Amino acid sequence: MRTNIIVFAALLALASCGGEKTLEERKADLDKKKVELAKLQNEVEKMEAEILADDPTHGKKEEVGILVAVKKVTPEEFEHHFEVNGSLEAVEQANISPEQGGQIKQILVKEGDKVAAGTVLAKLNTSVIATNLEELENGIELAKTVYDRQARLWEQKIGSEIQYLEAKNRLENLQKKKETLIAQMAMSTVKAPFAGVVDRIWQKEGELGAPGQPLLTLVNMSEMKVKADVSENYVQAVKENAQVDVDFPSFGISTKAPIRQVSNIINPSNRTFSVEVRVPNKDGSLKPNGVATLRIKDFEVADALVVPAISISKDAKGDFLFVIQEEEGKTKAVKKYVTTGRTSGGQTRVVEGLSSGDQVVVEGYNEVANGDLVQIQG
Repeated sequence: MRTNIIVFAALLALASCGGEKTLEERKADLDKKKVELAKLQNEVEKMEAEILADDPTHGKKEEVGILVAVKKVTPEEFEHHFEVNGSLEAVEQANISPEQGGQIKQILVKEGDKVAAGTVLAKLNTSVIATNLEELENGIELAKTVYDRQARLWEQKIGSEIQYLEAKNRLENLQKKKETLIAQMAMSTVKAPFAGVVDRIWQKEGELGAPGQPLLTLVNMSEMKVKADVSENYVQAVKENAQVDVDFPSFGISTKAPIRQVSNIINPSNRTFSVEVRVPNKDGSLKPNGVATLRIKDFEVADALVVPAISISKDAKGDFLFVIQEEEGKTKAVKKYVTTGRTSGGQTRVVEGLSSGDQVVVEGYNEVANGDLVQIQG
């Protein structure tokens, strides 16, 4: 059995060596294969032609457009605002000083006290005035006695008219001096001109108070005002009673308030005019000298065509957008030149170049070129 296997393997080896084709035979085989290939190619072309006649789209690769997002522009309200910074002040804030000079005898409040209007805050030493007033009272009593007697005599036609008039004049002068001393006495008492909080006491008991020299600072925190300087470029746009947005970044508070006052004078040094806005502050959250930002409307249109400002590009010819157009059943992005207006809040008004209903590419605009096929998201 083993011998037969060996003999069979040897015969195969001999057959393999002896069966190798010559060069001419291989050339003949090649020519034969070429004929077969040409015949097969003709059959393929014939079949493709027949299939294309029944299905023109056969074998054509479908073109996929660039994915974009669009906005259909329609008339809408557009507003433009500008911002200015201002400073907070209390509507009622004053450095209180005595109306006349004198030694501070008593300070009746301390810092942080809440006081009502008319509350006595401090008293000056009035001992000299009191002494003068007491002496004057005695003089008035005597002058009145003299006047009364002189008047009775004059009624009886006794004595001269001059004596009567002199007695009357002396009494009246002494009474006026009394009124003056009483007024001086009142001015020695320092009272709160409005309700508020004693923010700071500047002097101490025993020191000399004087008119114009602050004794204490009184502030009413219930209402604050914001004063800001606005460029004269906006002088036609800013009007009294117009609502503005007021933001207090340090206090985390935002509100709306009307413009209470617009200055009629332009500052020649910086070409600005001042505006004032008042805001309530019942809880005392806002503090004087804090920073405020006023956002003031200076332009509005009821039927503007508006697009995201970032979607507007620019080349040598000007500003342009990509809008969607349908051509032969294909969706394309087409460059469209526009004239732009103001920008506010990231939105730009298009004055010319767009029509209501146009679809503007707002996402993917950086990836498309004029005439590119696109695919709209959603």
